[in-house]
Amino acid sequence: MILVKNAMVNNIYTLSTENTIFELLELMSQRGIGSVIITNDKKFPLQILTLRDIPKIFNLSLSTNKISDLLIKLNKKNSKLITIRASQHLITAMNLMNKHNISHLPVIDKNNQLVGIISMRDLLKHFPGVLFIDPLTGIHNRLYLDILKLKIEKSKMKICIFMIDIDNFKKINDEHGHSVGDIVLKNVAKTLKSNIKGFDEVIRYGGEEFLVILYICDINQIYNIAERLRKKVKQIKIPKYESILITVSIGAYSYERGEDIDEAIKKADIAMYQAKKAGKDRVSIYENQ
Repeated sequence: MILVKNAMVNNIYTLSTENTIFELLELMSQRGIGSVIITNDKKFPLQILTLRDIPKIFNLSLSTNKISDLLIKLNKKNSKLITIRASQHLITAMNLMNKHNISHLPVIDKNNQLVGIISMRDLLKHFPGVLFIDPLTGIHNRLYLDILKLKIEKSKMKICIFMIDIDNFKKINDEHGHSVGDIVLKNVAKTLKSNIKGFDEVIRYGGEEFLVILYICDINQIYNIAERLRKKVKQIKIPKYESILITVSIGAYSYERGEDIDEAIKKADIAMYQAKKAGKDRVSIYENQ
């Protein structure tokens, strides 16, 4: 797992609230950078100004040319700066950037001192694999499936495909809030990942849908394997929300060598909906008619 300190850029550009907007624009232009962190006199990060803010600046009526006045006009004066610690995981940083729709994230140490910055542009440049990671759960996303298709279709191994959907997920979100729903998604992803072999795949396929691909799968045991995953998920307990019963409906399909992978996934999906119709919290196997 990559830590933030291994992915951050140490070359940070800062200004204080007493600097001018002209100095801000000049710094961005001369250095060709996309963000400047505004600090106080003790070098604690207060806010961040990025290229996204530049068009807004020219439409503002400012009483002074000070950055302090600019922060007020941009409604950033009293808003809390979103930061991340250098010791945290890169996935956590990606999740924050995705959640708050930001492209830059200041990095601080244990003393809240500014030590670096994470930018989405740099991540894509130096860690292109992040494109295929779901920032919330830390498992692979649906884009990753495109990489796997040729591997699966040419594989000589016996492969099982599971489509897994969290039952009553909308109800969990409605009754407990989306933050609790996110915790449920993370726990289900972690449980699935920790209960398959290391070389097998878990992909977040949709909102509350997960795709599991098992490469060396005993076809005669496909039901038992899916049942084991179902029971493991049902054992999940969320601290402070122990009353939430987490169950999944699983559609299972035994992949036939050379078959179109998209068609195979559809068959697992059909089986999953059969499990839903039969009462949820169960496994259904797709059988060719």
